Amino acid sequence: MFTAPFVTRFVAFFVLFGASSVAYSQVTPAILGDAAAEKFFVGLIEFPETHGDATVNLQCVTVLKSNGKMKDAGCYINNNWEPEFVEAIQKAAKKAVLIPAKEGKNGREVALMFRVEFLKRTDEKTINVYLNPGIGEMVEEYGQDHISAQRVMGKERWQKACPTHARWLVHARAHVNEEGQASSVELEHGGGIVPPGQCQQALVDTITGSKYAPATVDGIPVPSSYVEPFGS
Repeated sequence: MFTAPFVTRFVAFFVLFGASSVAYSQVTPAILGDAAAEKFFVGLIEFPETHGDATVNLQCVTVLKSNGKMKDAGCYINNNWEPEFVEAIQKAAKKAVLIPAKEGKNGREVALMFRVEFLKRTDEKTINVYLNPGIGEMVEEYGQDHISAQRVMGKERWQKACPTHARWLVHARAHVNEEGQASSVELEHGGGIVPPGQCQQALVDTITGSKYAPATVDGIPVPSSYVEPFGS
């Protein structure tokens, strides 16, 4: 949900489009798919060269298209030696194919929040991908492997209401129930200018008016906290 590159803390940015429909039907979330598949995301990520042991955790977001391909994956950068890890994720994302979110038999384009964990101990290297942003209370309640809610993409009101030639970043936090409906939206300023009131209202309307694949634990829908960045 970015209209232009926002340079603070991100490597890549993109526009995410949210659905404005208020008619809710169950949407199943996107999943990583078969580990043996040629284009399995985790298998395509190459571990960068490091000196000694390493632990790197990156929070990322992408648009996952209805055909399972990832579009413009971007990650937060926490320190100066993480860009090469982000580059490894982005390179793999260009080739990877996931099992897309679906509504009935139809694939749906969604905002996908995920984390990538790189672990190196002596000569052993491990890469883990989790389809959730690592929200503390969610991990505590549902575990590392839960799948977070995924917002269905479409046209959004906020794009016309929000600044397009100024740097700003807002995190929208909400509750998404088991049926894929959002409520209790809060906006947190993440950087740059504070967007005007009409933009903030449009962001709230986008979150509450969108359809979601609800969070799942072992395939069972559960209520969840949801966080999505908006900015330009």
